[in-house]
Amino acid sequence: MILCGDIEVSMKKYFVTGLVVLLPLALTFWIVSFILGLLTDPFLGVAETALKLLGFTSQEALDFGANVLALVFLFLMIITIGAIGRYFFFKYLLQLSDAILHRIPLISTVYKTSQELINTVFKQDSTSFKQVVLVPFPHVGALSIGLVTQEESLEGRMAVFIPTTPNPTSGFLVMFYKAQVTPLSMTVEQALRYIISCGVLMPHIQKSDAT
Repeated sequence: MILCGDIEVSMKKYFVTGLVVLLPLALTFWIVSFILGLLTDPFLGVAETALKLLGFTSQEALDFGANVLALVFLFLMIITIGAIGRYFFFKYLLQLSDAILHRIPLISTVYKTSQELINTVFKQDSTSFKQVVLVPFPHVGALSIGLVTQEESLEGRMAVFIPTTPNPTSGFLVMFYKAQVTPLSMTVEQALRYIISCGVLMPHIQKSDAT
């Protein structure tokens, strides 16, 4: 009876593991197939007509060839639209919206600050964040991950930006004494990934000798 119970438990575990592996693949395949079908259907009639003019008469050959040609048409159309959008229309809209937002009182201040912060957070070669640290925030006894922005700030304290989760572009700027700050051997990228994932993607954390 014990052996049968162990086999049943193992089978359930294997079944759940199989679902975990299979379902994302099946869902991905279904979504991709649905999107491709939705985008290629308008081209099927044109492709089939073109194949008939070329002398294809077999329905199977027409169906297969029409699907292949529709995919080629779709690919070329996406490339064309992307090129036009990138170099003309989309670029113009970005410049226009940027110019408008920069001229609206109050909104312009928020927009400019957000742009600067996002560029700082996601810029690959940024050195604005000097060190990842642990700080006592929002109260003594609690710990939060922070990013040092200035090692020497007001009254000799360190300026630490504490990002919110899951949106690290907002947060709190708090001044701490050096003794209150615990440096971590974690990169800024690892810290942001940890914050954005709400603590799910946990890197190896240990104290660092860096200041």
